Parts: sequence; C-alpha cells; structure tokens
Amino acid sequence: MPISDALLLGEIVSPGSGKKDLIDRPREYAAAGVPFFMRADFRNGIAALSLRELVEGEYRPFVVAAAGAMFSTTKPFPFEVDPADLVDED
Repeated sequence: MPISDALLLGEIVSPGSGKKDLIDRPREYAAAGVPFFMRADFRNGIAALSLRELVEGEYRPFVVAAAGAMFSTTKPFPFEVDPADLVDED
C-alpha cells in the first residue's frame, strides 16, 4: 500500500532513533499527505500520546495526553485510552 493511501500513521519514539521518529518520519508522512499522525512516547518514564492533524502541509497537535489523563478523539475514528494503560508495569 502506498504511504499516501494511509489515513493515520504512527511512531513509537525509541531512545536511539529520536531524530528519525520525531522529525524525519513526520515530515515524510506530511509530504505524502497522510491526514493524521500519532506518536507514542515513553522516554521520560511517563507514557504520552499525541495525535496530530495535517494542516497546510504540517502536523499540528490535535489531542495530547500523558499518563493519568484520558486521550480521547473522534477523528479519524473514535478512540479513547489513558496512556498509562499502554505501559506494562511488570
């Protein structure tokens, strides 16, 4: 499937590939016209999710939540989760 056919793409930020996860891939997805980009970030010991919407060729924050707060959206589809539930505490 071509990247331009995707409605939403996401990345999990990993310690060794921060620039690629934080800068390069979002730029690639935006250039391809992917309407939504989601990022999961666990680097600072706090689970966080951000959903960004493509506006005028750039991703802009749409919904952001950290552990203990509810991440809730209706775009591009209904989805709700506390980012803390994404972390295995064992």
